[in-house]
Amino acid sequence: MKIALQIIIIAFHLLNLNGQVRYDLQMMVEGRLRETIVVIPSKAPPTGGYPIVVMLHGTSQDGPQFYDISGWKELGEEENFITVFPTSLRWCYLDDGIEEISRRWVNGNVTDNPCSGTPQNYVSDVHFLKLLVQKIADTFQVNKAMIFASGFSNGSAMVQKLAMDAGDVFAACAGSGGFLPMGDSTKPLNRIPVWLMLGTNDDRHIRPPYTEIPFGGDSLLAYFKGPLNRLLVCQGLTENYTKFETSITHSYEFSESQPGEEGMLFRFTLIQDMFHIYPTEFNSRINAPRLFWEFFKNSVAVANSSLNNTKAEVRIYPNPSNDIVTVDLKNFTEAKPIYILVFNSVGICTASKKLINQTHVNISKNEIGTGLFILQISQGSKFGTQTFCFN
Repeated sequence: MKIALQIIIIAFHLLNLNGQVRYDLQMMVEGRLRETIVVIPSKAPPTGGYPIVVMLHGTSQDGPQFYDISGWKELGEEENFITVFPTSLRWCYLDDGIEEISRRWVNGNVTDNPCSGTPQNYVSDVHFLKLLVQKIADTFQVNKAMIFASGFSNGSAMVQKLAMDAGDVFAACAGSGGFLPMGDSTKPLNRIPVWLMLGTNDDRHIRPPYTEIPFGGDSLLAYFKGPLNRLLVCQGLTENYTKFETSITHSYEFSESQPGEEGMLFRFTLIQDMFHIYPTEFNSRINAPRLFWEFFKNSVAVANSSLNNTKAEVRIYPNPSNDIVTVDLKNFTEAKPIYILVFNSVGICTASKKLINQTHVNISKNEIGTGLFILQISQGSKFGTQTFCFN
């Protein structure tokens, strides 16, 4: 293990029962003491190094809370990646015209709504989070092509700010309960994929005379026209979309680039009857960490120049389908079994298959039902993920 972290960080670690190691870190950044929990999985680094997922809390919350409740550290142990739970600083800001002092990440939620009196000496949380990731990478074996961020509420707004200002470090981001603030909207130097979830009962986004966010049809696109269009412009995308539906979710994928732009995927999902929460297997029918992890993995290839074809090509057709999809497997040429897992939009595994000496497999709607699904395929050192839909 490298020791660069010792220069500016005081680290205490506890060995958890499941073999993970927890580090409680303190860093001086811009003259302010910053606190973070870093969790290292019990297994050795995978080929190319550990991926990293940074989980950002919401207003008035902190890193330890999401270490406990988000489900990310458990998934990190299962999937062998580092999880990071930093804590923001406290700031004064206007909330519905009332001055509040609480923990918030420094983004437009704070800077677009300043308190009266002497201007605050804001720090750059983008700088802090980039520095934090760099120090972790200086200490542990990390795959720098697989660094991701997820957030809730103000933390969701912050990860979208990272998509604007830190695409050179983070490969994809996903959040729940918070849009990109107006003051953070810009053309990124390096666009990355973004996924945002909201619930129909999220009171932070319900405007009179509505009592819930519209779920029927596509009326929510008009309801959120301002913030959605702003993010589409930032991502270099048109308003054309592909829609995927389940009984409790409506997902819109925007991927068509504007003329002259190299756009990057934006996915927006509305979840029926969900309140202002970060959805996990413990509080919702949606398991956001597992879905976001598949989204993250699907966004990038493993960064390892010594291993060829680690990201194997997968083709699914027809997609969407009314009955059966065929999965064609390319580059899965090792003399080993191929393992297939299918997850529904709630993150539950609905099917598993083991293939030997096969180049394709059929999956029927009768097996798994209707809706949006994530297909995960692995064979030795190769992996692939893809989404498909049964109408």
